[in-house]
Amino acid sequence: MKFLGLHIKVTMPKLRIYNAADKGRRGKSFRNAKSTGANREIAGALVALRDRSRHMVRNNGWANRAVEAITRHTIGEGIQPAPVGDLFRTKEIKRMWRDWAGSTDCDWYGKTTFYGLQELAMRAIVEGGDMLILKHWATDNPSGIPLKLQLMEGDLLDHSRNGTNEQGFARMGVQFSKAGELTGYWLFGNHPGDNDVIFTKWESTFYPKSDVIHAFEILRVGQVRGLPFGVASFMKMSDFGDYEDAQLMKQKVAAAFATFITGAEDAPTKGDDDRREDIEPGMIEYLNNGETVTFSDPPSVSDYDSYSARILQGIASAYGITYEMLTMDYSRVNFTSGRMAKIDVTANFKSWQYNMIVPQLCAPVWQWFMDACLIAGKLHKPIKADWTAPRVQQLDPVKETNAQIMKLKAGLSTWSETIREIGREPEEFFAELEQDIARFKKAGLNYGEMIVSVNKTQ
Repeated sequence: MKFLGLHIKVTMPKLRIYNAADKGRRGKSFRNAKSTGANREIAGALVALRDRSRHMVRNNGWANRAVEAITRHTIGEGIQPAPVGDLFRTKEIKRMWRDWAGSTDCDWYGKTTFYGLQELAMRAIVEGGDMLILKHWATDNPSGIPLKLQLMEGDLLDHSRNGTNEQGFARMGVQFSKAGELTGYWLFGNHPGDNDVIFTKWESTFYPKSDVIHAFEILRVGQVRGLPFGVASFMKMSDFGDYEDAQLMKQKVAAAFATFITGAEDAPTKGDDDRREDIEPGMIEYLNNGETVTFSDPPSVSDYDSYSARILQGIASAYGITYEMLTMDYSRVNFTSGRMAKIDVTANFKSWQYNMIVPQLCAPVWQWFMDACLIAGKLHKPIKADWTAPRVQQLDPVKETNAQIMKLKAGLSTWSETIREIGREPEEFFAELEQDIARFKKAGLNYGEMIVSVNKTQ
């Protein structure tokens, strides 16, 4: 700027409204924070994270327990459908579903039921990031439902398929139209990690989305592939594993009590080849005259339990479960703290159940099942179904049931809401209740009097 013939340089003060945005010395730990999209981040890390996740599960007990806990608590005995419609029609559909989903007819490999496939699918998502199911028509199924499900790990989704093509564009094996609509998937015929001599050429094939289910946890808008659970704890878990091994070795050395004798005039003189470089429990060793033994004296770790508990709490948090669930250590839990932890972690399981497994896996499989029933001539038109996850186990059934009864009496909850909270579908519950009341009447019993008598005995 020019003022009175002089050139004046005006410098605006640098505003720093957010300290967390500082790019100086204090902000150097954020040097890897970039404005990258979700898919670019995943593309550069998915294979490494998936490999490391499986390595941790194979070799680290805490990782294995975390995957097991998430899988078992999310799926349990299975997320089950409740067909919507009149009682006679839904009863027949339930029978057909049981014949197919409750047998190995539904599995392409003939090894497990649909609920077993749910558990395998959830484990694949937690451990590997995502999973796929390929639809197969099978007219020879004993159940009469011509449908089989082939469960596959995410590795079979061609990670190298990227960029534009004649159909539009692909991103990590997921195909989109030119308008950006998902149209299908590029799948390998066999697992690329199986280096068998039979499979000499690895080339992916396109499958339309109508024939494929692809499920994973969506954490960012536009995300097309999933990541293994607990990635934020992988480095910490690896270091903690080394720390545990070091502590174990320290205890082994301390337990290897040995005796060293010095000063014996008739002790044989040892050469360099006879020198001992290790000690064993109960060992008695003679030393040459003038030789002494000096052991290192590492500092003791007296706070091992408290330190380990803190690390394990961080690992459990990264996986979205509680410390007690990870370690199976309930020695410091009372009813109040246990219930608070249960409420907190149940929200995660409900999210995985109703925001991931039900819409991405269960609902599409039900649609395929309806199509198969129509093809087999067992239905005239498809019907919808609601899905009910396994009920959450109560910490204290008496206290929690009494609390639900008081809420009902006070008008703070509805019967349907309470029934859903215990893991039942209201329509199915009331239909069964109606059938039970009819059975009581047929047997000459009064259902109301039976309920009153039960309440009096409590």
